[in-house]
Amino acid sequence: MTHFSRWTAALVLLVAAGAPHAWAAPAGTVTQDSAARTVTMADAQGALRIRLNYADHCFLDRVEVDGRETVAPDTGVASGILAGGQWSTTRSGVAAPKVRVTGSVVDVDGIAFGAGGVAVREEWRFTVHADGIDWRILRKYPSGAQIEDMMLPGWDFAGMDTWTGGVLDTGGVAWGHLLGEYSTYGAHASAVTFWKPGQRDALRITTAPAGDLHVAARFTRQPSGIFSYVQSAAPQEIVPKHGLRRYLGSGADLWAPIAVQPAPVQVDMKIEALDYAQTYGRGVLPGIDEAAVSQLLNTIGRYGVIDRGIVSGNGWVTGFVCLHEPFYGALAATVADPNYTAGLAKSLDSWRDHALQPDGRLKTRWVYENGMDNMVPGSYDSQSGYYDCGWGALVDSQPDYPINVSETFDLNGDLKWLRSHKESCERALNWMLARDLDHNGLMTMMTDSHTDRKSSDWIDIVFACGKNALVNVEMYHALTLWAEREEILGDKAQAARYRAAASRLQKAFVRPVSQGGFWDQGKGCFVYWLEKDGSAHGDNLVTPVNFCAIAYGVCNADQRKTILDNIDSRMQREGLFHWPLCFTPFAPEECMGMQPFPSYENGDIFLSWGELGVRAYADYKPAIAVHYVRAILDRYKKDGLAFQRYLRNSQDGAGEDILAGNSNTIAGLYRDIYGIRPQWNRLMLDPHLTPDLAGARLHYDLRGQRYALQLDARKTTVTVDGAAVQSPGAFALRADRGQLTYYAGPADRPALRITRPPSQPIRLDIAAWPTNGDGPRRWTVTAPGKGAPLRHVVSGLAPKKVYALSIDSKAATMVTANTRGEITFGGKAGSSAYALRSISSTRG
Repeated sequence: MTHFSRWTAALVLLVAAGAPHAWAAPAGTVTQDSAARTVTMADAQGALRIRLNYADHCFLDRVEVDGRETVAPDTGVASGILAGGQWSTTRSGVAAPKVRVTGSVVDVDGIAFGAGGVAVREEWRFTVHADGIDWRILRKYPSGAQIEDMMLPGWDFAGMDTWTGGVLDTGGVAWGHLLGEYSTYGAHASAVTFWKPGQRDALRITTAPAGDLHVAARFTRQPSGIFSYVQSAAPQEIVPKHGLRRYLGSGADLWAPIAVQPAPVQVDMKIEALDYAQTYGRGVLPGIDEAAVSQLLNTIGRYGVIDRGIVSGNGWVTGFVCLHEPFYGALAATVADPNYTAGLAKSLDSWRDHALQPDGRLKTRWVYENGMDNMVPGSYDSQSGYYDCGWGALVDSQPDYPINVSETFDLNGDLKWLRSHKESCERALNWMLARDLDHNGLMTMMTDSHTDRKSSDWIDIVFACGKNALVNVEMYHALTLWAEREEILGDKAQAARYRAAASRLQKAFVRPVSQGGFWDQGKGCFVYWLEKDGSAHGDNLVTPVNFCAIAYGVCNADQRKTILDNIDSRMQREGLFHWPLCFTPFAPEECMGMQPFPSYENGDIFLSWGELGVRAYADYKPAIAVHYVRAILDRYKKDGLAFQRYLRNSQDGAGEDILAGNSNTIAGLYRDIYGIRPQWNRLMLDPHLTPDLAGARLHYDLRGQRYALQLDARKTTVTVDGAAVQSPGAFALRADRGQLTYYAGPADRPALRITRPPSQPIRLDIAAWPTNGDGPRRWTVTAPGKGAPLRHVVSGLAPKKVYALSIDSKAATMVTANTRGEITFGGKAGSSAYALRSISSTRG
């Protein structure tokens, strides 16, 4: 007998005797215990370990992540159906399947179960890899039938404390904190990453249905305390059973019954153990609690994603979407997840296709079911979910739609997508511009007097009417942003029209009340609205109005100083952790109830406007902005910000309509303090750091590129794809294959382009570069090695003007800018210092 044959015979005897045996799979381990009828599989590092138990059942009874057991041992991970009101699963009562192990592959055949007259046959295959384990389920229904629910598969985690929740590939989150006893949240998610604070481990499950199958997921807090994650797959879209609900306060029957066919259904899953900090960490943030930032953005920050393509500033418990909010783009830029951005773009597509009316007016809200809000009778569309709010015509949706489209375009850079919104954004803006009834540049609401008892914006039970400052300042911002998008799309005529309208609006806005504007010099603030009779209302320092006037660049420097110093003084006197909606009361006849002051929108603290508050202070007194960022992080660590508002007197959380907008102050940290400003064709940096924040090291993902950011007191360094740029002040960069582009300041005008071999590392250090005028330019380029020659193009120069170009302090060469205001010259590998200055007037 040969040595090989003797080894084979011994192995056969071991198997026959039921002794455990293991195979060192190419990328992990597979261990079968035939006597116990188990197979244990692990990835190469042992970070993920699962055990298949097939003794009178067939399910995973162990799922260890970084050595921590996560599933309930009696129910684990199994397959099943609900039919005829009865569940049948592979957890019990199934004949022993056939299990075959071949190297890194485990095949399980002959799995059979059924309920309510519906039979199911399944085959499973596990394949172990270095970085995880693949699991394929092939399900067959012998005949067509209807089932009420399914598990394909269903994961029972040991308890609600096993995970904080799961980040979904919709961009949203299944947050366990918001799941009450036997409540359920679901979405059309195909991937989830479970995590828990204080634990290094995270568990990612990615599902890829074969063919044209549709998938859905639900997350249920069982009466027993088990946390269930249940996947479904079907040839047709899986739809909600109760209106458009993705959340049930009691029960798990979230999805409508599913018609199944005899055709095979195949689902492929990849199961991975991840390091949470490496996957979701934000970097090194001196002076800021980085762990709290990461947790906040993965919980309340993502909670507004109700489902794929349904993004809100509220969230999935109550299921409201307010189209009259300008915050969506800023939060998406902070979450910085391409799934979130794609979902927001799809959500805006839905606004265009279903909420926008033929005349250009938008319906203002979306919700799960008819009757869940004060609705205009007959306005609710049960198919799309949109309706008009009965509190009043909330026309801030008109500017907020193009604002959110503009800022989402800055994230996805998709010109085709932007063009698909061109006509609809124009209709929305034009509808509002037509409300400039007296042609003074300010738009008028649908009601003229507070005695009509109708609201007109986000502050929906205050009777703002006539000329509404909040709607008008948002309109200014929308016109400014959309004019830039019109120019990008090549429509200069429309761009000019919208810029002219914005200019008229701005000039009218800042005038004193006595001249038809909103400025009240005596109160030191912009008033909220002007009625048809000329009376001014809302002089009680309404923070959204005044923050927007500053943040959107409408007011002058003196007005800004007066407003912000006034607010800061009041905040210090009261010791509030965040800005209230207004500082003194509305008159009783100006609002619906809300007495005594402070109460609800009459003086309580709403966090949704936090980013605009941070933006207002960031380049005036950034220390004040940073103070309120830290206060929000401290409050998050206490209560998760899982409220609608905070009561002014006690500063305790209140309100069941939890707002994802409570995370917007952290959007201000990213956008306005760290100065991370994605643009459609570049990444812009404009930091406003306090000394204790200097030295921050962040990573930031944008359009498939990961940027490493180093924020120091006087300069910022950005590295991406082998290119690094260091510069003072505001600047932007774009790193394409073979070309590095530097932008001085915020303008979309390249200042310097350097062409290099695609694999050539390069570093650009800017010592001086004017953002206005024609001052001297000084920079250093370092390109290690012996690569091909570099090519420099300096732009933004005066056409036909003569400049002196010096390289490495050598004698200057006279060069003349071409008719496009450009100078082109070569460079070499190594390190060279360049200086360029103008020396004469233009040449003919």
